[in-house]
Amino acid sequence: MKPTVEITNLVRDFGKIRAIDNVTLQVADGQVLALIGPNGAGKTTLLRLLCGFLAPTAGESLILGQTTFPHSPVLAGRIGCVIDGIEPPAGSGIGQIINLKASACIAFDRNKAKQLCESHRIGMKQTWRTLSKGQKRWVLAVCCLCAGADVLLLDEPADGLDPSSRSELYGLLREAANEQGTTIIVASHILSDLEHIADDVAVMQCGQIVLRGNLEDLRDRVREVEFVAETLFSIPADVTVIGHDIENRVMWLAYDNVLDVNKPLQGELQRRTVNLERLYFAITKHHQKPELIEINLLEPVT
Repeated sequence: MKPTVEITNLVRDFGKIRAIDNVTLQVADGQVLALIGPNGAGKTTLLRLLCGFLAPTAGESLILGQTTFPHSPVLAGRIGCVIDGIEPPAGSGIGQIINLKASACIAFDRNKAKQLCESHRIGMKQTWRTLSKGQKRWVLAVCCLCAGADVLLLDEPADGLDPSSRSELYGLLREAANEQGTTIIVASHILSDLEHIADDVAVMQCGQIVLRGNLEDLRDRVREVEFVAETLFSIPADVTVIGHDIENRVMWLAYDNVLDVNKPLQGELQRRTVNLERLYFAITKHHQKPELIEINLLEPVT
C-alpha cells in the first residue's frame, strides 16, 4: 500500500539559504506525525510545500499519489491546512469563512463547524478582525476538522489557545485519525500536547530530518544515563549515543535490544526513561553529528 504522504529528496532554496535540505519522508494512512524542531529548522516551509503554497527547488512531494505542486483542485479539496501567516481578510464574517470552505470541500460539515465555533463563543456574524488570537486559531482548526479531509497539515494549530481548548483540539485530531483514518502532520513547540496524540515523531534541524521514529519504541528503547564525572566507559556495539551533555554528565542512549535498556554501565549513577521533551532536548542541543540518527528502533530516512 502506498503511503498517504510521500516526500522524496525534497529541496527548497530561498536565494542562498537552503530551508529544506534533501528531505525524504513517508506518512501512512491514519497516522499522526509530530513534526518538531527549533525555530528556523524548516517545519513551516515543509508544510507550505505540502500544502502547495511553494514550489520545490528539487525533489518531489506527493499526497494521495498526486503532486503537491502544482496543486489540483481535487487534491485541494482533500487537504486541510492551518499554516502560520495565512488568514482570511480582516472583514470576513465567520459564517462567510465557513461557507467558503464548505464550497471547496464536498464533505464539509457546516453544522459541526457552527457548533464548535459557538461553543467557544464565536458567532457566525462576527468578523475576523474582532476575534482574539486564540479564537482565530480555533476557527481555522475547526474549518480543517470539519472539511472531511483525508489529510490535515497543521502548523502550531493550538497557538494562542488556553489549556482546555488545546486539549479539546488535540482530542478532536486524535479522534479524526482513529475514526475517519485521517492522516495528520502537526508541528508544534508544545511537546506535551503532541506526546499525547502522536504515533510517530520527526525531528527537524537545519532543514533536515535528523530523527524519525515511533513514540512507543522511543519510550521503550531510549534511556537518559547520568554518570560519574571521572568515569570513561565504552558503549556496547548495539547502543547508539543520541546525545552527550558532558558538562552535566548525561548521555542519551538508544538500545537495539529492548531487553538491555536497564542493564547498568560501569560508572553510571542512574538512568531514566525519556519523554518527548527530553528526547528533543538531546537531539537539538546535544547531538553533535548533522546526519540522520540511524538505529534499529527508528525508521531509516535516506
